Amino acid sequence: MPGSLIGTSVLRVEDPDLIRGRSTYVGNLRLPTHSAGLLHAEFVRSPIAHGVLTSVDTSAARRAPGVVAVYTAADLAIPRHHQFVPMNDICARPVLAEDKVRFVGEAVAVVVAETPAAAADAAGLVDVRIEPLPAVGDPEQALAPGAPLQFAELGSNVAGGARDPEDTDPLDGADVVVRARLENQRVAVVPMEGNAIAVVPGAPGSGEPELTVHVSTQMPHLLRDRVAELFDLDKHAVRVVSPHVGGGFGGKAGIAPEHAVVVGAARRLGRPVTWVETRSENLVAMPHGRAQVHYVELGLRRDGTIVGLRARLIGDAGAYAGFGGGLVIGPTYAMAQGVYRIPALRYDGAVVLTNTTPVGAFRGAGRPEATAMLERIVDMAAAELGMDPAQLRRHNFLRPGDFPYPTATGVTYDTGDYELPLTRALEVAGYEQLRAEQSRRRAADERLQLGIGLSSYVEITGGGGGGEFGAVEVHPDGTATVKVGTSGHGQGHATSFAMLAADTLALPLESVRFVQSDTFTVPSGGGTGGSRSLQLGGNAVHAAAGAVLDQARKLAAELLEADVSDIVAADGAVGVAGVPDRGIGWAELATEASRRGSPLSAAPGFHQDGATFPFGTHVAVVEVDMETGMVRPVRHVAVDDCGRVLNPLIVTGQQHGGTAQGIAQALWEQVVYDEDGTPLSATLADYAMPSAADLPGFEVS
Repeated sequence: MPGSLIGTSVLRVEDPDLIRGRSTYVGNLRLPTHSAGLLHAEFVRSPIAHGVLTSVDTSAARRAPGVVAVYTAADLAIPRHHQFVPMNDICARPVLAEDKVRFVGEAVAVVVAETPAAAADAAGLVDVRIEPLPAVGDPEQALAPGAPLQFAELGSNVAGGARDPEDTDPLDGADVVVRARLENQRVAVVPMEGNAIAVVPGAPGSGEPELTVHVSTQMPHLLRDRVAELFDLDKHAVRVVSPHVGGGFGGKAGIAPEHAVVVGAARRLGRPVTWVETRSENLVAMPHGRAQVHYVELGLRRDGTIVGLRARLIGDAGAYAGFGGGLVIGPTYAMAQGVYRIPALRYDGAVVLTNTTPVGAFRGAGRPEATAMLERIVDMAAAELGMDPAQLRRHNFLRPGDFPYPTATGVTYDTGDYELPLTRALEVAGYEQLRAEQSRRRAADERLQLGIGLSSYVEITGGGGGGEFGAVEVHPDGTATVKVGTSGHGQGHATSFAMLAADTLALPLESVRFVQSDTFTVPSGGGTGGSRSLQLGGNAVHAAAGAVLDQARKLAAELLEADVSDIVAADGAVGVAGVPDRGIGWAELATEASRRGSPLSAAPGFHQDGATFPFGTHVAVVEVDMETGMVRPVRHVAVDDCGRVLNPLIVTGQQHGGTAQGIAQALWEQVVYDEDGTPLSATLADYAMPSAADLPGFEVS
């Protein structure tokens, strides 16, 4: 439409506060004046990966200056639970270690004191006695006969899994079979802000909720429901508020054990209690990501046609079986076919327990793992067959006429033209010239050789579909409020959702206020995860804005004595199309609607039956020092088809961020444990987070 915001690069409205230090996080939260007496929690953590917890002596800590309370699991009696998505109830986690410790960093006790310093000093006085047990930090070793068991009642370290029927051999008829063991290594989430929570009990008789929980989370409504469940409260008695969140990337989904402990302490003491995770705590306690081992075999004919794929995957769940390890039988399985026609596919997955930090979600949560497995084995097949990797991909792509396409793993791709982004990416990269330069350097035996990597992917977004809350209201002052059940933590939600409402209602963007992440002002919501926010939340806001416009058009038609079909919104008013002087401003309309007892507001919600499947191709160019093995990224070209682009600037930012995290895992990041389960990468001095100086320029489209 003329003057439409959609598809234009609108600067993010949230950024001025973020870059000028005017934003509010849990760590710099100013609690209401009646919440005086804020207490600070400090956790006592296990230095041993596996052992019997024989005693926890808190007497010295209780006598320390400034200490208000010291709690162990027995003191708080909070039920065992799963942080996010359950995998196996036998492996539910205690919020503080009970009979055993199962990984280095597991919380054993908590000290609550008047100041952070007093709490930290007293935590050092807690005497924890642990009788060491043999530990296993590697998921393949955890499957070996005689491996130390995490939960004896399971009888093994396998917490779950899935197997395809063995009725046929997927490699039957192949001329060539390419085999590999691939490791998608464990990585730390490392958000700029770690976990943080401040719990304020309501004052008796004040009319306040029984608990107000300020927390850095991706899913406020889920956390509210978990708090209510764990403490046997009505969910309407719990208010969860998330101020600005300094990154999540999957690590802040659900309710962390430490969250539950702080809630329990605040309820016991009747005083507000806060905890802000240190960086070292974050690296050993926040759920890690990836942590998969892939045994994969790809069968092909001599002409490059794929015959079949056999994949056997191990997902390292860490010490307690939760969401992360289960990705091998969830999203990784779902996306194992990728962008290719694979006539036969057999897939087995095992979820394995180890004496390491539990594994959870990390950007993409199982889906990048599937792409990495498939694209690596396709590259190996190209080398084996002597084919160009781009040509082998083209030869096996699903075609546009194949869609909608039911895959062998049970999902149905909606649309796709996988050759289009591949062709475009190769053009942008200058692929033929790059191959020529690569050949020249090889022939000259130069020290710096050129590496050229390709990846063609299809992604699943919006999970299995579902619904989301979105509401729009226009006020008598002519401004509008947008409310949405997703929860932004850096993705540009405030800008994107405001653009949708402003565009529909023909209001200035600055007249739209954005509200999220408060369970008292936003009644329901799914939060943010699984690439669902704009797809579900955005459509909910778009529907709500459309419903408000319909209300306004009917009211304006009545007031102007015109046919409703002739009424449009333009330039901050609603009036007769093509007649600029026959319009009524939004302020006047909203005032009249309120006078009649029918405010201009709507919240129809949005529901989507299934997922969607965007796709693309990336080309990576690196220089490899053949004497030292040093790899230096030179160029990165990304061509992504993400459907209709709302704000190109925000999409570009997402491309940059995802590419940076992918390069970082490929070249630098890895969580490492020794043979006793002790983490060797527990600080940023040991865990290789790149800076902008380590990364190349990104050419995205």
